[in-house]
Parts: sequence; C-alpha cells; structure tokens
Amino acid sequence: MRSRFPLSELAERAQPFANEISSTLVAVRSASERGRAESIRDVVDAYRRLYGSVQRFVLMLTDDRLNFASVGTSGSHSLNQLLSILAEQALAAGFARLRELKATIEDARPAEQLRDAIFSDAFSNDVAALRKVVAELERLDAAFIGLCVGHVLEQHARADSGAGPAIAGKRRTARNTTTASTPRKVNAEPRVTRANG
Repeated sequence: MRSRFPLSELAERAQPFANEISSTLVAVRSASERGRAESIRDVVDAYRRLYGSVQRFVLMLTDDRLNFASVGTSGSHSLNQLLSILAEQALAAGFARLRELKATIEDARPAEQLRDAIFSDAFSNDVAALRKVVAELERLDAAFIGLCVGHVLEQHARADSGAGPAIAGKRRTARNTTTASTPRKVNAEPRVTRANG
C-alpha cells in the first residue's frame, strides 16, 4: 500500500521530532564509570595537596621566598626534586626530628609513580586500587604537615624558653640592687653591763 504523502513531505514532518530527540540525548555513564572518574580526580587532588605541603615545608625552612620562588612556581620542580631540597634544608636548619623526616621523605619517593598509575588502563579501571593510592597520598600529606607544624611549635617553644631565663635574670638583678641599696638597721642602743659587787 502506497503512502498518501511523498517521501519528501514525510521527511519534512519528521525533521522537528528528530531535532527534538537529538537535543535531549545525553551520554549515559554507568555508576562504575562515574566512580572511576571520581577516583582518578581524587588521586590528582591528593597528589596536588601533597606537592603543595612539601613546597610549603621547604619555604618554611629556607625562610627566603625570593630565592626559592623559582623552585615552587607552577610545579617547576618534580616532587622528588622538592623532597631532595627538603632533606638538604632540614639538615642545614638542624631539624630536630630529622630521622623521622628522612623516613617520610623516602616513603614519599614513589608518589609520582602512584599518581602516574592513573594513565595505566589496567590500574585506572581498578577503583579499589585508586582509592588505596588516594589513602597513601593523604597519609604522606598528613605526615609532612605534622612534621612541619611540629617544627614551628618547637621553634616557638625554644624562643619562649630562651626569653624566660633572661627575664628571670633581670628580676634577680633588680632584687639584688634593691637589697643592696637598702641599709640594714643597726641596734644603736648601748649595752648596759652590771658591775659585780
């Protein structure tokens, strides 16, 4: 049975419906794909935070932002380079918890390889493995932050304890001066002696 409308007319009538359908089509991703994308993003964010913490640690130890500006600008150095600089600066600054810091630095050496695992087809499809990477990067970040904050608190404590004895010494000096300038009372009353007999 032949249609009452020619093909051209049918095409014209169908065109608005086709445009409407195409405009409402969206790419549908499965829940697993969304979880994978979020995990990859979490890895990148955790690595970025770790890099920033190490960078700020170095800046704190050098106490010279002008000379170190080129090191920390836009990731101009790799994380491993920053870790080496951190170890050198900590040694030069007489970092109190140097052994612990060096151990944390060595733990952080593979961080770049952990981050680059997101480019591996096999690894990047393993959401559980990506979450483990995020947890490890966050652990390292927290360790560096703890060491950095601890160092700052120790510096403040040393400054306070250094000022304490000086103030106490001034107080002792003032007290001794006051005591020396105050004359002692002398018993001016004459002694009376009884003669025998």
